[in-house]
Amino acid sequence: MNSMSLENRWSNRFDAREALYTGESGLNYWEARAGDFSEMRVSKQYEYGKKILAVLEPLLPANAWVLDIGAGPGSLLVPFGPKVKQFTAIEPAVNMVAELRRNAEKAGIENYEVLQVPWQDVDTDRFRSRFDLVMISITLWMFRDIWRQILRMEQVCKGYCCVITGADQDPDGHGPSLWKKITGDIPKPSYTEFPFIFNLLYANGRRPEVRTFSHRAERSVESRIRQQKLFYAKYVNLTPSHEAAIEDFVEKTATNGMVQETYTSAVVWWKPAL
Repeated sequence: MNSMSLENRWSNRFDAREALYTGESGLNYWEARAGDFSEMRVSKQYEYGKKILAVLEPLLPANAWVLDIGAGPGSLLVPFGPKVKQFTAIEPAVNMVAELRRNAEKAGIENYEVLQVPWQDVDTDRFRSRFDLVMISITLWMFRDIWRQILRMEQVCKGYCCVITGADQDPDGHGPSLWKKITGDIPKPSYTEFPFIFNLLYANGRRPEVRTFSHRAERSVESRIRQQKLFYAKYVNLTPSHEAAIEDFVEKTATNGMVQETYTSAVVWWKPAL
């Protein structure tokens, strides 16, 4: 499949997903998700971020400058911070930035700056060829103009670009039976970027490499229920019976008030075109 076909397929999938939303799905959704998302990423001593660091650290030069697009609560900042000279986090959500700063302070990380703007609003000329590593983690699916955003990543990069994405068929652990119970016949949207991104990069002359890894997370029942309700509220107006079904689903997966989760993610990295 050529690049144009892949880009069209991406934009069509983006449009189909957007058409399903009836509730809050944009920045306000992530503002509401900040607490539970932080709890998940911090759990298991930042296992998610540390496993990504293990893959990418061999690519980092001494005194590396790193850019993280959609930095969230510091999922990558805290593991990468001690290993690099400067870490720039792009994160538009106010509550996510608050979580990031809180987590950085707890970890003693100071060598970072935050740009509290959407990536699309960043002037890439200001940062042209500045960063040794440019990362974007589970955020690229939010952009309809996929190839343009990848090229913008390359503009600010002098080393490697990297996309980290879920590689699970059911990336958020929403069981098929629960999805149908809550949404009825609404088709379940796809958020997974892998292996689409790999193919798109290859079709455009890049030579991407990929590494998959499993990682664990832990959060309280209350946190998981809150996350699930926010997720489903994007698609339907939740009724008391919907909420009861979500609570029952989550509570059945818990042990001693905590929910254990295991995911598979993919790290895709490449050298930008000259």
